[in-house]
Amino acid sequence: DGCTPLMLASLRVGSSDISEDDEDAEDSSANIITDLIYQGANLQAQTDRTGEMALHLAARYSRADAAKRLLDAGADANARDNMGRTPLHAAVAADAQGVFQILIRNRVTDLDARMNDGTTPLILAARLAVEGMVAELINCQADVNAVDDHGKSALHWAAAVNNVEATLVLLKNGANRDMQDNKEETPLFLAAREGSFEAAKLLLDHFANRDITDHMDRLPRDVAQDRMHHDIVQLLNEYNVAHSPAGHPGAMLNSALSPVICGPNRSFLNLKHASLSKKSRKPNAKGIMPTNLTKDAKRRRKKSLSESKGQFSESSVTLSPVDSLESPHAFASDPTSSPVMPSPGVLHSSPSSLLTAPSVQAAHTMSFSSLHEMQPLGRGSSTVLPSVSQLLSQHRTTPPNGG
Repeated sequence: DGCTPLMLASLRVGSSDISEDDEDAEDSSANIITDLIYQGANLQAQTDRTGEMALHLAARYSRADAAKRLLDAGADANARDNMGRTPLHAAVAADAQGVFQILIRNRVTDLDARMNDGTTPLILAARLAVEGMVAELINCQADVNAVDDHGKSALHWAAAVNNVEATLVLLKNGANRDMQDNKEETPLFLAAREGSFEAAKLLLDHFANRDITDHMDRLPRDVAQDRMHHDIVQLLNEYNVAHSPAGHPGAMLNSALSPVICGPNRSFLNLKHASLSKKSRKPNAKGIMPTNLTKDAKRRRKKSLSESKGQFSESSVTLSPVDSLESPHAFASDPTSSPVMPSPGVLHSSPSSLLTAPSVQAAHTMSFSSLHEMQPLGRGSSTVLPSVSQLLSQHRTTPPNGG
């Protein structure tokens, strides 16, 4: 296979066939690596079949001491084998925690290195459900939304294999819950297709959109139904629009209408305007609401109109011209009529309420006295004064003040 002595030494250092109390044997194997490197062993030599180097083998066989010595000697932490795997990929795939910790703390290590199919160490850790590695890579600033050549992110793969721990960690650290792959499938699609009930529920709890369709115009519910995952079908039916964030960026935070679909039977409920569509009325400076103020204003307006009619009638009688051809009673009865009437000498009966008022009676008395004094001046007249005399004679029969 083209293995070199350095590769073989990297396989044996710290191997399980060496007893824990045989420290001398372990130190001897580690010293072999140091001696080989000192003698000029090629650190970049690759195997014939897989293209792996000594550091790949140390990671694949969980040889932390060998990996440390190789890195200290200058081994390439990002070297790739025939599949494009780096030593970090090999450590993740082998669940080699010791080598993994050494590599992620090495500043040279590329945490987002991609295999030939685009798989990153984070995607590989989520897909293989390696305990703790997803969180460790995220803490070291690995890209949570990196995708492989199929457009699938680490969250896609975590949902597909029902890796609940990785799904939760990814969602809490900004992974796109509605990212679509090359087939326009979201992580919820993969959970529905593979029957990952816990991962699907976790995605829905974090407001994953269940109404996104794939390239065949199918919903996650349709995929679960085709695969006969009835528990996921029921789960998707129970989650409705009311669980969605208020306006997740669906928002729906500032809508004037309440949510339309609120029941599992997709019935339309609460289709009415919210209270935000109307502004509350504010009280005036005296604390009286405008509605009450409007009623009071109307009541006072009616009262003032009735009083103004009486006042206008009284003032019109008092201030009527003395040479008017009409009786004061006639003008008082119709305040809108013109002071000069077309038919002189015709009496109009005034309202009884106005005649009984003291102010109106006093006004009539003053008008009668003025007309009586005008009689000597009008003896030369042949038309107007006789009619005035007739008026006086008629009114003297019923004097206003009893005299």
